[in-house]
Amino acid sequence: MPRLEFELALPGVTREVLWRLHESPEVLPRLSPPDKRVRVVSLPPAMGEGAEIVIRVEQFGVSLEWVSLIEVWEPPVRFVDVQRKGPFSFWRHEHLFLDGLLTDRVDYEVPLARMGGAAIDRLVIRPDLCRMFAHRHRVTRELLEGGPAA
Repeated sequence: MPRLEFELALPGVTREVLWRLHESPEVLPRLSPPDKRVRVVSLPPAMGEGAEIVIRVEQFGVSLEWVSLIEVWEPPVRFVDVQRKGPFSFWRHEHLFLDGLLTDRVDYEVPLARMGGAAIDRLVIRPDLCRMFAHRHRVTRELLEGGPAA
């Protein structure tokens, strides 16, 4: 199963500040590349373990519903969301917060991985995920520094 890890160094930014920026799913549309057209459909009454978030996302020109479940909620250290419904056969995204460092760790599996999906992953999915997380980290930096995304 593929694993991707993306780190963003943010000297002087505390884990609490990073946590506050990422703890609400309402920030997802801002952190997502514009071509994904992410829209939050429903939010739980309170965030925490067991909370479910529903978004609409456009993936490669197709609009789909993505349902995420918060599997782990450990403020202000980390949280983990897993896909209950969406484009992947498996998706687990761990958000880790340290003073001065944000780490996104993603374990995923593309549909039909054993029947040609690995090539699609290498040629299409992985580059798209790398682009998406580069965008997320750029916007995160801008939001924390009061730049254009603010």
